[in-house]
Amino acid sequence: MFNVKPLCAALVLGAGFSASAYAETDVYHHAFDALGTVVTTQFKTESQVKADYCEKVTEDEVNRLELLLSAYKPDSDLSRLGAAKGEWIKISKDTADILERTKEVCAMTHGALDPTVGTLVKLWSVDHDNHRVPSDKEIAEALPKVDWTKIEVKKEGDQYYGKIGAGQEITLGATGKGFIADKVIEKLRAAGCKDALISLGGNVITSGTNYSGNPWLIGLQEPDLKRGGYFAAVPSRDESVVTSGDYEKFFIKDGKKYHHILDPRTGRPVPATLSSVSIIHKNSAYADGLCTSLFVMGWQGAIDFLRAHPELKAVLVDEPLKTVVYTPNLDDEIKFTNENFRIGVIEPLEADKGQRASEPKAGDQK
Repeated sequence: MFNVKPLCAALVLGAGFSASAYAETDVYHHAFDALGTVVTTQFKTESQVKADYCEKVTEDEVNRLELLLSAYKPDSDLSRLGAAKGEWIKISKDTADILERTKEVCAMTHGALDPTVGTLVKLWSVDHDNHRVPSDKEIAEALPKVDWTKIEVKKEGDQYYGKIGAGQEITLGATGKGFIADKVIEKLRAAGCKDALISLGGNVITSGTNYSGNPWLIGLQEPDLKRGGYFAAVPSRDESVVTSGDYEKFFIKDGKKYHHILDPRTGRPVPATLSSVSIIHKNSAYADGLCTSLFVMGWQGAIDFLRAHPELKAVLVDEPLKTVVYTPNLDDEIKFTNENFRIGVIEPLEADKGQRASEPKAGDQK
């Protein structure tokens, strides 16, 4: 399953983590509210004026895409698709692109990701003030509407069209922030803002280098600590680091925790065997969708998936917060700061020589 390794040398929390550490450099910080979170930015530029310009490019693009892709704005492409009763409607190229990207992840993960859980998401409303536990009847009535294969996209001339099944609703909570992050970085590079770090909640994307000319250093959130508490860090240049977990969006009802990641098969929050999943990838939308998918698969399912896809970079934290495992392609990059975790490396399938994925190999325990 995975080889247990000694803890890497502890990383001293410093320039890679603290905003104040950049105070004497030409890295400028901004923040604004959007996408149901606080979007923070860092730009390495020659002046405050240029940094302010880069910030405006970022805000304009985030706000533009939120209007298109929000499931809660009545005029968004997603809301119009839901109201179209299974008919084709005109959509933007951006909407067509994210739907196609999302479908790729749905197919790759055999439906562990399914954006047509929109009706169920609104029933639970975990990250809104009107959250509640839906009745068994409500969930049973919504489940037949969950089927990502009914999402269709086509292009005729210069116009894009989309449709979903009658009665379906789409949520892009699993790929939307990642897609927006990709588009923002694309806009920034075109605008001459080549050194940047953008954080949209659990989605971080980087371009170029930090104040010292090195890759940006991204902390991986420790699930039981407040935001800003890290158990590890990875360097990042021109890629995205995305984390999904059950530790920020949840509510407690009758002593039971209900988080926001729903299992498309049951319509209920996934039984938590994972506390967090982090994916490092060039494409943020792809990383975003895979994070959610692996969380739905659970601890063993996620490990088996990663063993079958050794090209992926990932870090998993189990629900008891005792074990962290990561893919071997991060061996020379990841640095751990928490000495209490048991650390393991996920071995790819080709190293098993025919053994089943669930069988620990001789020498696993050290």
